[in-house]
Amino acid sequence: MENTLPAFRRAHEMGCDAVELDVFLLKCGSLVVFHGGGPEKLGSLEEHCGVNRCIQDLTYDEARELKMKEDCEEFVCPKDKIRNSKIPRLEEVLEFAKETGLKIYLELKGPGTPEPSLRLVERYGLLDQVIFSSFHMESLKEVRDLQPGRKSNGKHEVLTAALFEDVPSDLYERVSAVDASEIHLRYDTCSKERIDTIHRMGMGTLAWLKSPPLMIRDSTEWYTDIGNEEEKLFQIVMNSGVQAICTNRPDTLLNYLA
Repeated sequence: MENTLPAFRRAHEMGCDAVELDVFLLKCGSLVVFHGGGPEKLGSLEEHCGVNRCIQDLTYDEARELKMKEDCEEFVCPKDKIRNSKIPRLEEVLEFAKETGLKIYLELKGPGTPEPSLRLVERYGLLDQVIFSSFHMESLKEVRDLQPGRKSNGKHEVLTAALFEDVPSDLYERVSAVDASEIHLRYDTCSKERIDTIHRMGMGTLAWLKSPPLMIRDSTEWYTDIGNEEEKLFQIVMNSGVQAICTNRPDTLLNYLA
């Protein structure tokens, strides 16, 4: 079940070196890990929980009691995994990362998340394991302003990643303005020329795949010759030179790489 501790444990057991998660700040001050809808309904509980509220308006005790919708199309795991899932605090995930060495791509999804997320990661001593990402450049700028320090090798002590679904014409200007460490692009926008340019600028790259229902749609309507997160798709993405792939099917990718 996505964005839960059992899912992160399973990813680690499979051999993944990193996981991606989404963070929201609750009204009680707790940081939680939850997908929380798209930009139009940020934090909405309707799709995932069937509740007409936003997660950022809850306390942690309230969020912990939420039940996930077994018929939500986003959830492709067995129904018992959905039924028994709980929304974790960010602290729980960071503790697990500290124990295992698992790398975290931490998306600053909800409002007010940059500073408390950064301070919590600092408290756990995990700056070398966490990359702060966002579709909102102002969130990345806030992180960079809060912690502008650099290591002796010239690299930033805090790594940040600019997320993009579509590629804007001023992509490089936007990421340079917030001094991002990496650029994370939707998988089907990762051309070799674009990835090479990003690397020449000294930034890292990642290709992210859409949610399972959207990947099914892509593979049946738009890219019918490469399958749904199958080996051919992974090879095409890797041919761009991208350094990492965020996938819903890590077992398939790991088996292909073995």
